[in-house]
Amino acid sequence: MIKRLTVHLENVKPVRIKTGKYDPRTNKEVIEVKLNNTISVHNLTSQVEINQALSDIRKDHTIAKCPDNKRSRWKFGKDMWYTSNETL
Repeated sequence: MIKRLTVHLENVKPVRIKTGKYDPRTNKEVIEVKLNNTISVHNLTSQVEINQALSDIRKDHTIAKCPDNKRSRWKFGKDMWYTSNETL
């Protein structure tokens, strides 16, 4: 069974991206602001690979903690990551 790991990140800054399009009203280039606060790792086959991917992500990023008890997937204060089955 192939799995996908999805990790929610904390303290991610928005990135400004130039789209190459121009706004005719202002005659300026359109800039989009994107917030990439999740990372997905695909094609994982075992729990060992999942744990290795989590440790690699922890080296560069901070995994978000669950802020309240209203989320059904996580409990308060636990790391916000999950695995799901991946379809081909």
